[in-house]
Amino acid sequence: MLSILIIEDELPNAARLKKLLWQIDKQIEIIGELQTVQASIEWLEKHEHPDIICMDIKLTDGLSFEIFDHVQIRSHVIFITAYDEYALKAFEVNGIDYLLKPLEEAQLEKSITRIKGLVKNADTPDLLEVIKKMQHREVVYRSRFLVSYRDMLIPVMVPNIAYFFSEHKLVYLVTNQGDRYTIDQTLEELEQELNPRDFFRATRQYIVSAGAIQKIHQVFNGKLKLDLFPPTEEVMVSREKSNALRKWLS
Repeated sequence: MLSILIIEDELPNAARLKKLLWQIDKQIEIIGELQTVQASIEWLEKHEHPDIICMDIKLTDGLSFEIFDHVQIRSHVIFITAYDEYALKAFEVNGIDYLLKPLEEAQLEKSITRIKGLVKNADTPDLLEVIKKMQHREVVYRSRFLVSYRDMLIPVMVPNIAYFFSEHKLVYLVTNQGDRYTIDQTLEELEQELNPRDFFRATRQYIVSAGAIQKIHQVFNGKLKLDLFPPTEEVMVSREKSNALRKWLS
């Protein structure tokens, strides 16, 4: 029976990953679910390491690569990443795999099957070497979007985007001038394509640019309320994400 630790800060993604894992193998044991770099370091220092760690790269308080600076990982790792799939081929080594969001069951099953064989053979990966290589890879982020408006197609440059939000199963792009367009992508996909220096996933419904944040109000229980421009409904940042937002803005 395989033991698996999930490190993923988006709860819907973690829930879907669990569902896919159990569809692949009902005997898989999920021994923990963690959402931050710091919580992962503390857990791995205190517990026996599992057979596999399914690890998102971008977490609320930083990149999961930071975990390897503090803990010698003794597990096989499946990174969940937005890096280009062809570039990833160059980094395939024993015990390490890469899955692109959104996850597909066939890809995940292939990784699990391969790692099962490695677990039986006690084959361990050179994780630190691969982490160093991944950290030095250049990631290309979106620079523009082509949106539809009536019978036209309009190019929108990323610096002119204030924020994205989801409502009634639709995702909208809002420009600095207040123009609003629907786009055919999920917020999860956008989060992987946008430069994290310029955009922040403030809530499940909003990805905001730094320039769109006009004021930040401190409210109860450590939460923050954002005033955005162009104006929109109340955007309340959870206590868990508040510290990450402060660090991002500073």
